Amino acid sequence: MIFELIITFILLLSNHIAAWRVPHCVLKCKDAHMQQMENEWSLNFAFPLLSLLKATGNETVAHNRAIEICRSNDLLNKCLSGCDKTNERKILELGLLPWREICFNLHVLQGQFPCWRLNIDNLTSNCSKQSHELRERIKFLAINESPTALQKACLSLDKFANCSVRSYGYLCGKSSESFIDRLFWISRNAIYDMLMIKWSVLPTSCNIDFSRRKLNLMNSIYLHSEQTHCKGYKLFIVCILTLYFVIKNINY
Repeated sequence: MIFELIITFILLLSNHIAAWRVPHCVLKCKDAHMQQMENEWSLNFAFPLLSLLKATGNETVAHNRAIEICRSNDLLNKCLSGCDKTNERKILELGLLPWREICFNLHVLQGQFPCWRLNIDNLTSNCSKQSHELRERIKFLAINESPTALQKACLSLDKFANCSVRSYGYLCGKSSESFIDRLFWISRNAIYDMLMIKWSVLPTSCNIDFSRRKLNLMNSIYLHSEQTHCKGYKLFIVCILTLYFVIKNINY
């Protein structure tokens, strides 16, 4: 959903860390997985289950495809566990954590499929203005790493997140709103962790009010443990897309 922002941050971090060389073990694990996931990559900030519904046009087929993706992610995770602990392995593992959140809640989320499919055009277009602004801020951040540029990108992310959460809530009710809100929060958590690698002090718009957000998350019907939320499974589609663009641009 916000993979471009994650990608930008990783590329910025790569200027701070030495040029990455992907270990052979990690490459071996990711290649088969990436080939299998190639048709699932999306460039429109779309929630991955919404993308599956749009691509298949069928709720049952989309659900079955999501199950296949979950199984593929599990296999990749097991493969990576046998590799040395490196930055590249960590990136891939973070990429799997968001999907793990979706997979854990898939049986609940399936109940939202009818509404998402019915409103699929509106859900993918209602926040196009905010999406465009975020894209432009990200492009500028890629060439200007100033605190001001970073602050504007974070502000645009908040605008897009708020619009998306409201859109899902208005069209499909509180359950959809709560889950999308939670996933955006988790993504901000991931971004925050990445930014702190490079900057010891972040612009105010990039910081996270953990106490307020944790209180909101405790009311979510999708909560399966407080420990899970404190750690924050690191979002959904940003993962697979991040991994693809980053790994493909790393010098082997």
